[in-house]
Amino acid sequence: KQKINHFSKMGASAGSYNSLEIGPGDGRFSKFFVAWRLNFFIDILKRCENKIKKKFHPPHFKYLRFYTTDRTQCKPIPNNSCNFVFSWDTFTFFTQKHIDEYLRDINRIMIPGAYGLIHYCDANHEKDLHEAKRGYWNYNTKSNMKQMLIDAGLKVIEINQFIPGASFVIFQKPGKQNTVVYEKSEIELD
Repeated sequence: KQKINHFSKMGASAGSYNSLEIGPGDGRFSKFFVAWRLNFFIDILKRCENKIKKKFHPPHFKYLRFYTTDRTQCKPIPNNSCNFVFSWDTFTFFTQKHIDEYLRDINRIMIPGAYGLIHYCDANHEKDLHEAKRGYWNYNTKSNMKQMLIDAGLKVIEINQFIPGASFVIFQKPGKQNTVVYEKSEIELD
């Protein structure tokens, strides 16, 4: 929540930019995106829309856009339209091929200079490895995630872990159209 708030404060001052949340589920984080002009939500489940709408006042519905996808497509979201992309507890379930496909489409919808924050499985850590071994999460590692981001044309800004099972990466699409600037505030131990 702290990381989202960092981008949210800057998003509010950036003007009329948009956010995308991939796999919002019941909307645990969705309310944090109100600072952006439009909030796009994409999930494989249509029922997520009603759960998320319950968290907002009806006048705010005009700023919410919901789409369903069958795999890795952000197809309905316009090219170069979002300055922040977020996903938590979704990419942990994706195969590396699936993540790679998604990252390429995410690059398409991000404005130059936009940021993304994704939670993923880093099997270099015991809890993540446990979830992968039992078949709940798909196996992935920090080095694989970095390489997929680079291959998709995205720059890794920060890759770390909040707590066991909460590995995340903050990345950026090269460019300067986004007025938001993010600087990591903690020292990464590798």
